[in-house]
Amino acid sequence: MFAQLQQRLAPQIATGQVQLVSISFDPAYDDPAQLAAYQRRSGDRGKGWIAARPAQAADLPQLLATFGVKAVPDALGGYVHNAAISVVNPEGRVVAVLDWEAMQQAQDYVLQRVVQ
Repeated sequence: MFAQLQQRLAPQIATGQVQLVSISFDPAYDDPAQLAAYQRRSGDRGKGWIAARPAQAADLPQLLATFGVKAVPDALGGYVHNAAISVVNPEGRVVAVLDWEAMQQAQDYVLQRVVQ
């Protein structure tokens, strides 16, 4: 999904108006190498998309709460979680939460409300 948004929003990314950020909720596993591998597997085009994790595990609950993410460990060593696109304004506030699969809606929202 983010690779497609990365492509669709390339002009806005190139001018610094838009940045895509994926946030890990498993910082014990998702070290920088794992995050980079995730981006490669997902079709990252090299600019405008960051995969990140909290620097301190203690910061994870607040980060998840801020973005409304619910993640529950499953019995297989992974997680069951909700997925959404959170739009964050330049002041760092979440201004919209959009359905993960509504890529066109996300693109339209960014182009109509965020990019000036």
